[in-house]
Amino acid sequence: MTGAELLASPWTAELLLRGAVGAVLSFHVVHLLLPGPRPSARIALALFSVSLIAYLFCQRKELFVVLPHTLAWVALALCVSATAWLWLAARALFDDRFAFTAPLLGAALGMIALGLTAHHANLQAAWAGEPAPQSPSLERWHALAMLGFTAAALWEVARGWRDDLVEPRRVVRRWVALGIGLYASVALIVELAVRGRDVGALLPALHVIGIGTIAFGLALLVARRSLQSILGVPSPEPTPAPVREATAPAAPVPAPPMSPALAALQSAMQEQHLYRQEGLTLATLAATLHLGEAALRSLINQQLGYRNFNDFLHRYRLEEAAARLAHEDLPILTIALECGYGSIGPFNRAFRQRFGMTPTEHRAGARMERQRLAT
Repeated sequence: MTGAELLASPWTAELLLRGAVGAVLSFHVVHLLLPGPRPSARIALALFSVSLIAYLFCQRKELFVVLPHTLAWVALALCVSATAWLWLAARALFDDRFAFTAPLLGAALGMIALGLTAHHANLQAAWAGEPAPQSPSLERWHALAMLGFTAAALWEVARGWRDDLVEPRRVVRRWVALGIGLYASVALIVELAVRGRDVGALLPALHVIGIGTIAFGLALLVARRSLQSILGVPSPEPTPAPVREATAPAAPVPAPPMSPALAALQSAMQEQHLYRQEGLTLATLAATLHLGEAALRSLINQQLGYRNFNDFLHRYRLEEAAARLAHEDLPILTIALECGYGSIGPFNRAFRQRFGMTPTEHRAGARMERQRLAT
């Protein structure tokens, strides 16, 4: 076969396509593993990218069987759990407090175990050059689990969209991440529909093109916008001016005037205590202040430094709750409800996350401090 014929063959063209898509995905992996903020989120996104590279190999038995056996098992484990890593990547990207926990890792490992159990016989048959055995029951359960994780990833993309104050991340939510989830759902349905049938080279190639298009779009996004602006970077501390020997007392520098919108927002929260309204949304607050939602998001994010509207509300609610717990004897549930929480569970979790202790422990510590000062 001549070089031109080799390049023109469907097998070679698809191999080159898979290699190109794998190269783009490898770019993402390297970029994500560079030092930067939110390392847990970077690792989760890198694991999803690696699982897609493994998926490119697993789709073609001819590529998969030439790998060393140990590497083939690793690739299969990543391939069969790709939707679990998609779910973790979506959770990591949109949750500023994301960290790997035992339940999260347990879900991904469970997906690996189910996938390997359902498909390990196919790998053994490929090595032996035999037809793949059928295990419809296990494969069906694995397919349902894949659908479940894809749905969970879509939920992670959608659930905090209205409260997200970071505009680059909102762009990712709306277009890129949602597109990944939708394409994964369509690709999974198509794969299940054609399982066990000879579909030729066109459908797998279209599948790879879809993955490559999304990967290339992500590369363009990274090129146009800083990855750090999406994942989040702590605001740098202001650098103090160098100390100079003054010949005369410096005149006080007046504080810059507060914008009317910021003044109205602070008045609404500090004087009118609008945060006490249960279920207060950004849209409701924007309407109360006669502002557009985009303007209010920019105000809270750019001038006050919050990346999530719920974090903004928690600050006011928890500061009032902590002060009242220290000086009032009302039941904890009553204080939580009056500060804007709908039930005791979310209040306890938010309180512990902010102060490192439960409301009961905070109240007990405040009482002991008052007794100590009184003696």
